[in-house]
Amino acid sequence: MTQRDLAGRLDINVKTLRKWKKDRPRVYELLMLGLEAENMLKELRQNVQKFEELLYKHSEEATKQKS
Repeated sequence: MTQRDLAGRLDINVKTLRKWKKDRPRVYELLMLGLEAENMLKELRQNVQKFEELLYKHSEEATKQKS
């Protein structure tokens, strides 16, 4: 994600974001950590969904084999 993308997402000016990066590095770092956490949670949700689909498929196959 570019700084322009990030600024747009936060509804701030790119200059503001650059100023935060320069003058308030901790604020910028926390923003970046938040985005990283958000991406990790999104990936986790996708992996959980895939896992649930595999469990469901395995459950159906096991039920068919018992019949």
